[in-house]
Amino acid sequence: VALWRKDLSKINPKAAESLADPEEYSNLFEDWQVALSVEEKAAETRGVYTSAENYPSHADRSSMTLVEAFRNLQVEEEESLENGDIYHEEVDAEENGGDEQKKDEDVVEEHHEEKEEEGVVDGDSTDGAVLVNESEADEEWGTNNEGNPSA
Repeated sequence: VALWRKDLSKINPKAAESLADPEEYSNLFEDWQVALSVEEKAAETRGVYTSAENYPSHADRSSMTLVEAFRNLQVEEEESLENGDIYHEEVDAEENGGDEQKKDEDVVEEHHEEKEEEGVVDGDSTDGAVLVNESEADEEWGTNNEGNPSA
């Protein structure tokens, strides 16, 4: 900021005075410390380019900002430390995965059987509605099976 002020004061002294310094006004620069940390990490990989054969795997990366990437990295590290290590959850899932998956399938199957007993399930519907008289259009327009408006 000091360099900017010096250069800007030659052209427009009032504009140079109005530049806010992040150290003085930290409330105006929420992510300033985070950005400095990210910049340090990015400086390590700057100038290192992937080979052309690996480009397709790098070209599809999201357009996430460095600050967002850094915050996500911190959250992932905190979660892995809570469990003791990074692979803690994966090991538990592999050990218990077969039993839990079988239980989940049984519950879904029972739920589907209950719906079939209640009435006809509309396969195209995403709202989970069960049609008793199999006449969705009539219900939407407020008519009964005879075509007379319902009261």
